[in-house]
Amino acid sequence: MLHPVKPERTTSNKLLKSINQQKVLRLIYTEGPISRVELADKTGLTQQTITNIVNRLLEEDYLLETEPVGGSSGRKPIPLLVKTGGMYAIGIELAVKYVRGALIDFQHSIIHEVTEQVNEYTNVDTPLEYVTQVVDQLLKHVPKPEQLKGIGCSIQGLVDSKQGVVIYSPGLRWRNYPLKERLESRYNLPIYLENDANLLSLVENLNGRLADSANNVTIKLDYGVGGALVLNNQLCTGATHVAGEFGHYKAFAAEDSPVCHCGARGCLTSFASVSGLRRHAGRTPEQFDEQLEANDPTAVALLAKIELAIGTAISNVITFFNPDHVLITGKMIDVLGHRLLPLLEKRIYSTIPESCRGVKLIHLPQTPNESTSAGGLVVNHFFDVPLESLSL
Repeated sequence: MLHPVKPERTTSNKLLKSINQQKVLRLIYTEGPISRVELADKTGLTQQTITNIVNRLLEEDYLLETEPVGGSSGRKPIPLLVKTGGMYAIGIELAVKYVRGALIDFQHSIIHEVTEQVNEYTNVDTPLEYVTQVVDQLLKHVPKPEQLKGIGCSIQGLVDSKQGVVIYSPGLRWRNYPLKERLESRYNLPIYLENDANLLSLVENLNGRLADSANNVTIKLDYGVGGALVLNNQLCTGATHVAGEFGHYKAFAAEDSPVCHCGARGCLTSFASVSGLRRHAGRTPEQFDEQLEANDPTAVALLAKIELAIGTAISNVITFFNPDHVLITGKMIDVLGHRLLPLLEKRIYSTIPESCRGVKLIHLPQTPNESTSAGGLVVNHFFDVPLESLSL
């Protein structure tokens, strides 16, 4: 009697074929121009397998054969490149006061940008309406529909990126909102979601200021306060996707701090964020900076309070996680960094244990455009090797 193993074996063969093709495609993207011989050497695949994969990718119009390189004798190798200029991604930055979108090609060049200002998200469906307005405008600039490979979204809030669900974002009025499902049903494209701080960390770890780091912390002092942890080169999201949520670190004295939207007192976000500063101190970062320039005593006292809270929080995080780098960024740093950063550096290095003083404190002088980073999510996923599927 025959055992029903053939379908499973067929599935495994298809999966292995897909994984091998993605390995080759990613290698051509990251190291191209590269020859077939070099691909075989670097992947360990046979020359025939490489030939088959390359032929498929050429038929699908993903690759470009460049001019043969010189050789002393025999057939000259033909280097291969990915046709990045003919593939596109849309990135969306979904913030509390605006929705920004960018159409980029796979060389990360911006083709077109759109920003919609938001007065207020009046109900649970309003943010999606703004997103679709932006996407629909960007779609007009895609040369051919089949060249668009997906939509990436950067979200200010807690995100389950695998399920494509916004777990909680008070500014967007979302709790367990199935954004991936809603966008896929409308556009029939791959949709990718990530928390804004995690996305920033991923980008900086891939090819930015944290590229040489294996263990680092990113703290984003923006509309809210977010953060990301990378341990042994892996983004750590925690059991319920809330690792790195430094906004709710208890950094202010409870009796001297208003109730946070999480229901507790003393949260870092109470005064160390754009929203907290405006809500509880009645000023924007720019107004705060002007008051400090005028040496306003109330502003000076508030700065000391904020610096103590941020510095103590970061010191404790360094002591606990022992990172090699801490990256500080966000709108609060864009505006107030010239005042805050020297004070923070002095406090942190004077309060962390000697064993942790090798940590490097770095900052971004300007918070990156997150819509282009969100577009980069699509590019990264397009070239991903589906190793998790090997469990089949």
